[in-house]
Amino acid sequence: MSDTAIEPITCQPWCESGDGHPGPSLRDGQSCLGVEHKVTLSTEPTEIVVNGSTRQGYATTYLMQHADHATPRVFIGHDDADGAVATLEEARRFALEILTLVDGQRDITP
Repeated sequence: MSDTAIEPITCQPWCESGDGHPGPSLRDGQSCLGVEHKVTLSTEPTEIVVNGSTRQGYATTYLMQHADHATPRVFIGHDDADGAVATLEEARRFALEILTLVDGQRDITP
């Protein structure tokens, strides 16, 4: 078995790395990751992190695309835990469901 890295990939324009991910020895390690977007969740408990500071819970999302996938996916997560990976269409439908819920409560909630 060889320890040589495989050929770099062509990164997506939104990939934070943009270098083709030349280091991994397996294609699974060659994934483009976009900018992470976090939304602080005010109703989540505050937690103390390793250095003694505190952190509020958050929801997170970013684009990702593995080297062998034809289209990007959307990661949807909570804090640093595992999340879900959705197709672009699934993420769009999920976003619309959230907007429908929020818009439906806009005139009801004080």
